[in-house]
Amino acid sequence: MIFPCPQVKANFPAEDLRLKSAAARLVWDEHGGTFVLRVAGLEVLQPAEPRGETGIWLEVALPEPGTLSRSLAAFAGEHGLRLQAVAAGAEPAETPLLAACHVPGKKLFIFCEAPQLSLRLNEAKNLEMRVTGVFKARRVPSQEADIIIHLSMASMTRLLAGLLAMSREGQRFRGGEKVA
Repeated sequence: MIFPCPQVKANFPAEDLRLKSAAARLVWDEHGGTFVLRVAGLEVLQPAEPRGETGIWLEVALPEPGTLSRSLAAFAGEHGLRLQAVAAGAEPAETPLLAACHVPGKKLFIFCEAPQLSLRLNEAKNLEMRVTGVFKARRVPSQEADIIIHLSMASMTRLLAGLLAMSREGQRFRGGEKVA
């Protein structure tokens, strides 16, 4: 699955840098049993946001709920994921296996081995994904500035089920106000 990202931000004060993009794409994929969320083509900036917190923030533009539901169901079926019903109003949170950024010009791999991933729908019906945790850095050559999030099968299943429930709940958002 591929979704446009109108806003991508990552802030790493310990490394005195940040990444951003105003027109990226979030790709959902699977590699050898590990599910990967990836955003590429990011701009690397210095300095870091002085008052900003450490972490990653993505705004993901979602298609209308019917199209999104079909896409999520197709992705789940393709990868053998059995989606369970999730309570309406729940905002999914997961602990990915890894969240990281490659920063080629600095030869940095910035990573968090115990990240927290949270999702919520904003009033524009876009998905906000936030990744927080303790990030470390290692010197590693890389080709492209990107963000990657690795998820287990169980985490991806819960994330998809939560997003499906959120998209159905999002049908009730109109003009910035929630309607009964």
